[in-house]
Amino acid sequence: MVDDIDTDDWPGYTPEEIHLPTDLVERIRLVCSLLYLPVAERHGMPGVALAREEVWKPGEPTDHVTICWNVSDKLFDAAEAQGSDDRAEHLWGATDALEYGLVDALRRGGLRVDRDSGTQDWKVLGIDGPSPLN
Repeated sequence: MVDDIDTDDWPGYTPEEIHLPTDLVERIRLVCSLLYLPVAERHGMPGVALAREEVWKPGEPTDHVTICWNVSDKLFDAAEAQGSDDRAEHLWGATDALEYGLVDALRRGGLRVDRDSGTQDWKVLGIDGPSPLN
C-alpha cells in the first residue's frame, strides 16, 4: 500500500479510499451487521478490518478484499501490563477464533473466502451465493 503518512495516530485508509470492490464491501458489511460485529471504518481500527494486500496507486482498483479481526491496542497493552504471557496468548487465541467464525459467516452469507497459502491472509474473492436476507 502507498503509505506516505508518518504518524502513529494516523487511523488508516477507508475501504473507499483504497478502492475496494463495492459489491464485496457491501456484502461483508451486511453479514457483519447481521452478527452485530463492528466493521472498522478504517483498516487500522478495531473490528472487522477490510484492506488490500498489494502495493497500489491512488485510483487503482483491486478484485478482492483482505479481511482480519483487529483488536484494540489498549487491550493488548493491558494484557502486557499485567505481566502475563498467558493473557496475551489467550487474546491471540480469541482473535483467531473470531476470524474463523467471521470466515464461516461470510461463506454462509454467499461470499467466496480463501486463505492465502503464502501470507495466511483471509481473502474475500467474490460473491458465490444469494444475500443472507433472501
